[in-house]
Amino acid sequence: MGTLYFLIGSLSGQAYIPEDIIDYLFVIIKYFIIVIGGYEVVKATSKKELILFLLIGALTVFLQMFVYYNPLKDGGRYSGFYLNPNSLGFICMMGYALSFGVEKKYRTIGQIAFTIIGFLTFSRTFIVVWLFINILSIRVSIKNIRILAAGVGLFIGFLTYNAFLPKKNPRLEAMSNILEGKSQNTNKLEEDSRTHTWAIYYPALMDKPIFGHGWGAFEGGAKVSVMGPHNAYIKTMGEGGILTLLIMLALYGFLLKTAWANFKQHPHLFLMLFALCLYMATNHNYWDNGYLLFFSMWLQYQILTKTVETVLEKDITIE
Repeated sequence: MGTLYFLIGSLSGQAYIPEDIIDYLFVIIKYFIIVIGGYEVVKATSKKELILFLLIGALTVFLQMFVYYNPLKDGGRYSGFYLNPNSLGFICMMGYALSFGVEKKYRTIGQIAFTIIGFLTFSRTFIVVWLFINILSIRVSIKNIRILAAGVGLFIGFLTYNAFLPKKNPRLEAMSNILEGKSQNTNKLEEDSRTHTWAIYYPALMDKPIFGHGWGAFEGGAKVSVMGPHNAYIKTMGEGGILTLLIMLALYGFLLKTAWANFKQHPHLFLMLFALCLYMATNHNYWDNGYLLFFSMWLQYQILTKTVETVLEKDITIE
């Protein structure tokens, strides 16, 4: 899939490749280093190790808030050492979903920590994904509805009592106003709407649907719009054509179907993959984002491995 994307992107979009071809080559080399070299890391990384790494990374948000917070640059959103609040929101999505697949003592700590830190990113995507994860988790056990209720209560409490934050975020104020029945500044939640951003790119998608416009054309600041599409699927088709997108959709569709078939035994795999696919609909940095590539590979390896184990167990039972 990656080979096709970069091949088509380079052939059909030479006009959009930076004058310094080295930049483009670096992107390709980085991608294949992550895919080829990272696969060994993927195979050696267990659930416990992964959730520990995610938790340590997420907890750096408190260092940012109380040690090196910069009100002029950070603007009331918190990202820890990930430098981007949306990236931290993604880490919290993965950690929260993964918590449904680990031991109870790790699960409780993870769910509390990733929920609180995820809320601190003020990421609309995180909130939506968090709700979906909790709703889907009810299929595992009806008791999980208590987690959803506790999380909603925590969020309402957070909107009400947030004086400890170094700086108020416009989205926080807008949500607090809605909770209090006020109408001031509620339009802040609608600013930078993803659906509006996607719509800007639709005409360009239809202009060259087969081979796309080439690498970098949908990066933002390029031919179509100053702002990127904030959608990995739109970017993939816009730069690599419809065939590359169909392969991507087929791969993730197959993984989703396989993970759903094993949902009862390994709910965290479907929840993580579901969260990843939703996040890709709001972020266009798929092909050069180490986080997304790593989790895609880790989930692919885990889903296929668990499927084989399930089949073998059934065969042994039948015998």
